[in-house]
Amino acid sequence: MIPSSNKLRIILIVLVAAISVSIVSFTLNKGGKKNALRPQKAIVHDHGERIEFKENSPGLEIVKSAEIGKPGEFVNVEAPARLIATTSPSVSDSEQIVLFESAELNDLYVGYVHAKNSLNRSRKNLDRIKDMFKHRVATEKDLIEAETEVNNDEAEFAEFEGKLRAVGLNPALIKKAAGQTAWIISDVPESQLSNLQKGKRVKVVFNSFPNQEWNGTAEALGDNVDPFTRTVKVRIAIKNEGYRLKPGMFATVKFPEETGGDSVVIPFNSVVTVESKNYVFVEETPHEFFRREVVLGISTRERVNVLEGLTKGDRVVVEGAILLKGLSFGF
Repeated sequence: MIPSSNKLRIILIVLVAAISVSIVSFTLNKGGKKNALRPQKAIVHDHGERIEFKENSPGLEIVKSAEIGKPGEFVNVEAPARLIATTSPSVSDSEQIVLFESAELNDLYVGYVHAKNSLNRSRKNLDRIKDMFKHRVATEKDLIEAETEVNNDEAEFAEFEGKLRAVGLNPALIKKAAGQTAWIISDVPESQLSNLQKGKRVKVVFNSFPNQEWNGTAEALGDNVDPFTRTVKVRIAIKNEGYRLKPGMFATVKFPEETGGDSVVIPFNSVVTVESKNYVFVEETPHEFFRREVVLGISTRERVNVLEGLTKGDRVVVEGAILLKGLSFGF
């Protein structure tokens, strides 16, 4: 048996050894913490033109970049619209009639047709009176009255035509339109007009049919800008198969604008604006971001077309641009 004094000595030795190990472990851990890399702030170079992050710089984790300029990218210019008129077969199917969104438009079109017929009759009558006057069968008074009648009919015809054109309709085309044709009027912001032209293909989605798209063609752009809404009316023709679409229906028109040349599309939140100038940040090397001034084209709430300042293949910051803006401009 081990004497009691020896047992006590062994216990003390074990305790001392355990305490020594704990002290050594604590010292090593403390030293390890001292040797760990401290977070380093981002470094701003060239008056904010270049921002450099270290591997452990605060904020780096929220900055994300993505390559831009991939094929098929485009910006959809969207604008509200409504179906203003559509052709429809008559009860007897012997001829085609036109249905309008309101009684006022219908009255204008009826007045236009009557004015056109009256003008045709008065012109024929004037030609007849001129011939009679030439052969001294009609008097000068008859000729003056015939000319006056033509002038009055021309004024009335121009009035009805002008009112119809003011709402976006071309009455001359309505009469010649093929069956199952519908016309939509869209109010497009004037800032987007440079990208629209006659004959442009568009997509139309009706509120009544949210899961279906109709193909349409921009037939004409209005001549005037609304002074209050700063929009221009664009008339679009679509095929109303089965006459499912009714006058007065609301819709959204999408004007796809594919990027061309050196222009590219980026998320709208990639752009920061300072003193009326637009900038983006490009990651040219890992964790190194360069500020670039850009010229913007058409835009939506989510995407914007960049005309100058970027090239296809650039890695543009798509998240965290606000952080870089603050570092770059000292905000």
